[in-house]
Amino acid sequence: MSVASHEISHGATSPRLQLSSATVADPDGHHPALRLKGDWLVIAISDGTHTGLGEISHSRDDRACLQRVRELFAAHVSHQPPTRKLLREFAAAFAKADLVTATAISGIDQALHDLVAQREGLPVWRLYTDTPVQPSVPCYLSTNRALRGRTPADFVGATNAALALGVRAVKLTPFEAVTEGGEQLPRAEEGFARIEAVRAAHPRISLRVDCHERFTPENTATLLPRFARYNLEWLEEPCPPGHALAGLRAQAKMPFAIGELFFGEGPFRELLEHRRADVIMPDPKHVGGFASLVRVCRMAEKLRGQVSPHNPSGPVATRAAVHAAAVSAAVTSVELILTSDRRRQPGRELLANGRLRVPLTPGWGLSIEQLTADTGAQFAAVTQ
Repeated sequence: MSVASHEISHGATSPRLQLSSATVADPDGHHPALRLKGDWLVIAISDGTHTGLGEISHSRDDRACLQRVRELFAAHVSHQPPTRKLLREFAAAFAKADLVTATAISGIDQALHDLVAQREGLPVWRLYTDTPVQPSVPCYLSTNRALRGRTPADFVGATNAALALGVRAVKLTPFEAVTEGGEQLPRAEEGFARIEAVRAAHPRISLRVDCHERFTPENTATLLPRFARYNLEWLEEPCPPGHALAGLRAQAKMPFAIGELFFGEGPFRELLEHRRADVIMPDPKHVGGFASLVRVCRMAEKLRGQVSPHNPSGPVATRAAVHAAAVSAAVTSVELILTSDRRRQPGRELLANGRLRVPLTPGWGLSIEQLTADTGAQFAAVTQ
């Protein structure tokens, strides 16, 4: 049966949808070195039988984001039957958004996709393709949140913990000492010592380095030869996005990965069309949701760009990122965070031999009951 012909209409008999939320404490989510801090914040949309999940973590203002979810849900969702038509209409309703609103939109869209897919008895990716374009996707582990100390030895230890999970690809975020107004080059030395230690301990692993836009374009240019020594898989966000990226990318000996906080397709198209990035990084929590993530991936296919969803996130956004890999071959890797407590590791049930398996069960393949059992999440109704 084709994707287009599988839509189920529940018409006017559909019950009014209910919204709830839960905060899952993240002990790894509050270190001063982190760019995006906070706990895992999850919303649920229920029709009384099925419950769809969406993640709205890391908006930088959880209370404002949940309030925005409440407003958008009441205005666009609560009285509508949860069908593919609602998915299309909701995705088309927003052209621009600040980070709080973008995160709220993204979470609602994720939850609606999960709900609609469950009602149809399909995995979310089946809403877009009849067969997955790949049965699994490579993943890398980002070590930043699991670190308790930040010496070079601590970075090596976190890398060892990531490799113990069966991956051969790791991302480091070593430059928190570099600030916009400070002496950037001297302050970068601590970060390079960390990279040097990890590369010396693991000369053959795939290594990525995230700079969190900390360097000026001029200092990025100065440091590119030094980054080249480490045979990086990519250099992520070395400086703020802008016209200078194209020239820097042309000079670089390694790919650039850009775009973790962008909303909608437009900014990513600009990155690829103007050759400012090799890898684009839409975050399921901020890009506008799963529909927007799919649009970005399909645009990247046409422009021959790679997509690696930014995912320093909990279990729900992780599932969304993996489902995107089932829809688009442009998705060449997915990020997982390394957690200090392995029992809290998002995606662990999908991970084998350095790859994340595409779920085949309805929705995200993650029920609210499973999420509650795994994390202790306690959902409470969000009143309108």
